[in-house]
Parts: sequence; structure tokens; C-alpha cells
Amino acid sequence: SAAVGGTTTPSPAATKGAGGKGGRGGGATPVVAVKATSGSIGEFVTGLGTVTPTQTVTVKSRVDGQLLQLHYKEGDMVQKGAPLVELDARPYEALIEQYTGNLMRDQALLANAKVDVTRYEGLLKQNAIPEQQYATQKALVSQYEGVVQFDQGQIDTAKVNVAYCHIAAPITGRIGLRLVDTGNIVHATDSTGLLVIAQVQPISVIFPMAEDLLPQV
Repeated sequence: SAAVGGTTTPSPAATKGAGGKGGRGGGATPVVAVKATSGSIGEFVTGLGTVTPTQTVTVKSRVDGQLLQLHYKEGDMVQKGAPLVELDARPYEALIEQYTGNLMRDQALLANAKVDVTRYEGLLKQNAIPEQQYATQKALVSQYEGVVQFDQGQIDTAKVNVAYCHIAAPITGRIGLRLVDTGNIVHATDSTGLLVIAQVQPISVIFPMAEDLLPQV
């Protein structure tokens, strides 16, 4: 082609190859756009495919303990949040009682230390005690405050472990084979898990198709 006066003029050979009488391909295939609609295609192709769940979750225990009860059967459809497994929570409930007793003891020590600080502050103003004694008592109050906070953290941790003993379904799906039976001791470090849940609604189907079937579809 040649450019004349700022416009491009196609050469005769290009015009002939693009769809003229001398073109071998008979012209380019037209491409049109239509509005997409929902419905049956009406064409059936037989072939092999793979059904793949959208989500697959292996349910594991976050704490160590004995498996006491199962609330499902193999192949059941379960909803998200439904109870699945019960572990023995008694050891963690006993820890809550122990840590609660420690907290009450340390809170009493903290209250007594605060009373002494108030008394020492008045004596310091009267120059009846050295300033170092008053500073030591204030440090003791801070120490007990840290101990009380630590006790509360232990209680919160034990409560979380009690909650972990009641395992619920993380997703909605179908349960596969039971991997652990009741009576067994499970650990948070176990690699196999307790059961597997596969989401089936929706689900993906992946299949190949021969190239010569594309025009039919």
C-alpha cells in the first residue's frame, strides 16, 4: 500500500487477497455479537470429566483430648456451624477453677498493697519513712497488677481450649469417611484430621472436549 496525501490506499494485491475474486479463502469469517441468554444448549457430548468440590476442609482438633462423641454419620450433609465432635473438656475446666483461685488470691494481695501505698504516702509527707520504702511499695503494686493480668490471661486461654473441645462444621457440605473413632486420644499435632467436608453446592465439573466438537456446541 502507498500513503498519498495522508491517507493509506490499499494495493490491488491486498484488496484481492482480502476478499476479492482472486482470494483463495473466500473472505474473512464474519463475527457478530448477540445477547447472552440462559437455557438448554440442546447438544449432548459424551466424555470423561472430573467433579471437583469448590471447597474441601479437613477438620482437625486444636487441643489434645479424648474423643467422646460424634454428632454425624458418614455421608451426611451438614450445615455450617452444626456440631460434629465432642472432646473431653474436663481437664481445661479444672484449669479454669485453678486459675480463678490464683486470680482471687492475687487480687487480694494487690488490694492490700494499694492500702499500704496510701498509708506510706501519708507517712512520707510527715517524713516518718524514707522515700525508698514508698517507691518500693509502689513497685510492689505494679508487680501484683501484672500478676493479676497474667492470671486473667490464663483463665481466658483455658476458656478458649474448652470451646475448642466442641468442634463444629466450618462450611456447609457433605462429610466423607470417619477418620477417627470415639475413645481415641487426638492431638492438635495430628496430620490426618478427624473428618473431611466437601462443598457440593455449588460444585465444579471439569472435562476436556475434542476440537472437532466445538462447531457442534
